[in-house]
Amino acid sequence: MKPSIYLKAGLFLSISGLIVACASAPDYSGNTDSRWANFKNWTKITENRTSTGDPTGFVSTVHKGRDGYRDVYVNDIGLAVIQGTAPYNYPEGTVIVKEQFDDLAAFKAQKPTDLTIMVKLRNGATPDAKNWGWVAGYNAKLEETNAFCSGCHSIATQNDFVFTNEDFLKQHY
Repeated sequence: MKPSIYLKAGLFLSISGLIVACASAPDYSGNTDSRWANFKNWTKITENRTSTGDPTGFVSTVHKGRDGYRDVYVNDIGLAVIQGTAPYNYPEGTVIVKEQFDDLAAFKAQKPTDLTIMVKLRNGATPDAKNWGWVAGYNAKLEETNAFCSGCHSIATQNDFVFTNEDFLKQHY
């Protein structure tokens, strides 16, 4: 092969990698739900904590699995509860956003690839999930009937279905 072919092949692979990386990053623009539209301005409860691993043994392959890294944000409505101590009882309107990173390099570069959101709904909305609703993706629509996430989060019933709270962070990070 001539050097120019290597150069072209390298350039092609570099551009392809950039396109794939950009395509997989969450898009925090557009017409999203106002309940989480400005989450980047909220309190990041994982600030100055390297948020990785699976200390509970329940993450498995969700939220980027054992090797993934995560940042967790909470709105002002739920801030006092999530930073407090048990028992945790989040008020209606609490929103918790989890940015997920594939690995340490993506975490250090702050290049998330997935986003999941928990919203504490009105009393009686989803009684089997303590009135929480979940959505995957910044521009996704919250469906109150979505029970997919509640299966795993029910393990944290004593903490109002929330794993990442101040007690958890002090113990594991």
